[in-house]
Amino acid sequence: MTSSGPSMKEKLFNLAVSNIVSNAVSIGQRLNLFKTLSEISSEKNPVLPEQLAEAAGCKERYVREWCNCMGCAEIIEVNEEEKFWIKEENVDALANSCFELVMNGMMAPLLEPIDSLVECFKKEGPLGLEYSQFSNFQSFMGTMSQALHEKHVVSDMLPAIGNGIVEKLEAGGVRVLDVGCGSGFHSSLLAEQYPKAHFVGLDIGSDAIKQAKERKTKAGTIFNNLEFIECDAGKMPEIWTDSFDLVLIFDACHDQCRPDLCVQEIHRVLKPNGTFAMVEVLGSSNVYTDKSTMGSLAAMMYGCSMFHCLPVGSNCSEALCMGAMWGQKRAVDLLKKCGFPEVRVLDTPYFPINLMYCAQKI
Repeated sequence: MTSSGPSMKEKLFNLAVSNIVSNAVSIGQRLNLFKTLSEISSEKNPVLPEQLAEAAGCKERYVREWCNCMGCAEIIEVNEEEKFWIKEENVDALANSCFELVMNGMMAPLLEPIDSLVECFKKEGPLGLEYSQFSNFQSFMGTMSQALHEKHVVSDMLPAIGNGIVEKLEAGGVRVLDVGCGSGFHSSLLAEQYPKAHFVGLDIGSDAIKQAKERKTKAGTIFNNLEFIECDAGKMPEIWTDSFDLVLIFDACHDQCRPDLCVQEIHRVLKPNGTFAMVEVLGSSNVYTDKSTMGSLAAMMYGCSMFHCLPVGSNCSEALCMGAMWGQKRAVDLLKKCGFPEVRVLDTPYFPINLMYCAQKI
């Protein structure tokens, strides 16, 4: 019996095409070509590549090739006069750096150490990769986190945590720790929203902390309620014991070589009755279930894990090698083993690739 779907060769060819187009989409997003095109053109008034190039401050010949690629891929529209525009119903998605658009920029930073990753696969190869081998990853993750989380951290996520967290932040006098803070997007967002609370961002990556320390308020001033520290999440300062009212971790626990030590440290530094909220990648801890329930998103997240999360989380002999798709069962089991007997698992429809785990220090 023959299959009615595409052959394997057709699938492979389509993947190759999608790979090229996806990276071309990323170039358009980085250079604001979609946004500029939406501002100067319409179906009734399409433009030539030279007009887009002039408006975007780019070279015409490169922009023409980009337009040709995007037009043939049906990302933007093209007519017989070789003029281009964006369909009205597609402007919002293409011109406003939505999460789905930003995601197309993921492959370039992930593939930077591809040759070293290939060696990691081999039995006699290295255990994993260093964070420093991904020189542009933190910057990309900051952009993606902003696209994915900016509109919902304050309005949706914090109220869902409960335990009076929003009221405590507004009243002030509380200390909040952001573990694996990366370039500091979440920490700075919250520090600006709640000026009476004090926020600490922690990350093991020197490049990430350097970027984080350069953050300013929207008014361009220096934060007086925010600090960043380069530190291993599994070995936090001793003086932090029982000192934080809230500990947050956004998509970073699975990157730890020893996430168990990280969570144990989080339990130690929380005040009694303090709250821990962990935003993590969707997953069930079973690949068949993930494939059935998540579809292509599961393939994407397992792939991202293979390129980055697994190798950086496997880079020592004692590593647990979780990967991004460690899933709900493994996550809950780990939290319980590390001092949090009661764990709430919350759906986060406003974060389309995540779940949130909430627990209190008893």
